[in-house]
Amino acid sequence: MQRVLPLVFALMLSACGGSTPTQPSQPPAPPPPVQPPNNVVPTIESITAQGRRQRQPPRFADLKETLDVVATVRDPETAVEELTYQWTATAGTFEGSGRTVTWIAPEAAATPLKVTLTLKVVENYGHPGQPKNFSHEVTATVELALHDSTNEVRRMAEQFLVDFSDTNIKDWQYIMRNFKAAACPNPSDVEAEKQDVIRHYTEFQMISSRIGDGKVTVNFGTFCPFRGRSGDACAVVPVYWDSQKVDGSRSVARGDDFLAAVYSTKDSRWYLCSSDFQPAETLSSSHLFYAR
Repeated sequence: MQRVLPLVFALMLSACGGSTPTQPSQPPAPPPPVQPPNNVVPTIESITAQGRRQRQPPRFADLKETLDVVATVRDPETAVEELTYQWTATAGTFEGSGRTVTWIAPEAAATPLKVTLTLKVVENYGHPGQPKNFSHEVTATVELALHDSTNEVRRMAEQFLVDFSDTNIKDWQYIMRNFKAAACPNPSDVEAEKQDVIRHYTEFQMISSRIGDGKVTVNFGTFCPFRGRSGDACAVVPVYWDSQKVDGSRSVARGDDFLAAVYSTKDSRWYLCSSDFQPAETLSSSHLFYAR
């Protein structure tokens, strides 16, 4: 009887579910990711930015000016009209969409200022007959020179005449620091101005002078109206000089000084090239000598 009890107990445990539990089945492995088809990335061959004034340098803008911006883009698989174009700039705003847009310069800025235009081109593509779930992106930039030309030229012209009028300044390089012969259409004009500046502070003593507010016109590749000096801009500044020569003779002059300026794309700045005085009154020959 004692031997029967353990066997009965074992059979009871077996009947109550003592078997090994079944392991849950593993989910099926995900399908391999769909590989993108072969596709060539779009190419941005060039970006041009051009103002609308005659003979205006490329990639040059004044405040509030509008430039036409055109991108040349190539893609062997997707028509360029079907690509997505995203334009951004460090200053100013865009109008339009696609490869050809206009960029509008800000109304105010500390100039000269370098402005970068950036174009991102996006191509969406996929397998034939399937959604375009893949994409390529490519970017390119172009740099513009933003200016406030009338004020930049006016300040240079007025400063030159203020320094020229101070005969205590006997340094022609300082007085003519905003001239550059290599940038000017007639470098000899700068050399002639240098000789006049040296003669002036050597042979004259300024008693009094007044430099008025200049007016500037910007017309690329034209002339100043007085003496036909070549330039891209012309400043006209009213001046008054009362001076005494080293021999004691005195002269008073009143009139306008015409200063021709050019824009250097290489340096992205304006330079003065010549200065010519047009008297409004009868002057002594001594004053005409240094006033040119």
